Amino acid sequence: MGAVLALLALPATGQAKTGGAPTGGASYGATPPRLVASRFTLTPRTLKPGAALGIRYRIDGTRRKVHVRVDVLPVGSKQPAARIGLGWKRPGRTQTRKWTPPAGTLPPGDYVARLHAVDRRGRTLRRTAHASGRSALTVTQPAPVPAPMAPVVGSGRFPVQGKYTYGDRFGVKRGTATHRGQDILAASGTPVVTPRAGVVSWRAYQAQGAGNYVVIDADDGRDFVFMHLLDGSVTVTKEATVSAGQVIGQVGQTGDATAPHLHFEIWPNGWYSSDDSLPVDPMPDLQAWAAG
Repeated sequence: MGAVLALLALPATGQAKTGGAPTGGASYGATPPRLVASRFTLTPRTLKPGAALGIRYRIDGTRRKVHVRVDVLPVGSKQPAARIGLGWKRPGRTQTRKWTPPAGTLPPGDYVARLHAVDRRGRTLRRTAHASGRSALTVTQPAPVPAPMAPVVGSGRFPVQGKYTYGDRFGVKRGTATHRGQDILAASGTPVVTPRAGVVSWRAYQAQGAGNYVVIDADDGRDFVFMHLLDGSVTVTKEATVSAGQVIGQVGQTGDATAPHLHFEIWPNGWYSSDDSLPVDPMPDLQAWAAG
């Protein structure tokens, strides 16, 4: 486990000594302290990077308004790592505030948080015996970012069996959308084959998008998607088993297409199988399949 940041919220303290000893609380006939912190806590106990720290406090006293701040200091240091200004507040009320530490403000380590308050005449909250209590806080290290997975490139047949050129590539912006596959331009009627064996998981038509399209759950765990297939050319049905290199249709221009081409996609974790399922650039596979 990495280093953690532990933060203790120490109550600010108020002035008052009676008879040379701490009062321990107001007593009959005694003048109450002008400023005293009756509450000071920090939440949550475990603070993740980027999360907000909750500050809850109450200052009691006879002044109309006091200026409040919280200093966060590394243990053993007199120099604050962070100073949180809370502004002018009326005593006698419980106040709350959310504060998100800017990146790099509080490196992992041990800290102490101190509440400060001062009135307009410069009188400051001081330590009293009856202002007690602590609130422990830990700030965890950021989770390590996993290294990106290398693209899976395996053996297979190139999906267009005829002369072709590449069109729009994966990731190209199209208005507010992003191109999710690779366009392979070829003459209308050119055979389209499945690169690997698998099962047809979907066959459908989308007038304003993919046109005639087929989705194959391949034997390597990925899904292959073939779009804009020629009307009447699709030779497979849903749930049919297909072998590598089997013709499944022909290059066409159905749906939202301005020229005959195959729009080809690869989905490593399944075609729209979950919220985090996304396509990847098929070009490494296409190049490997074209090279034989």
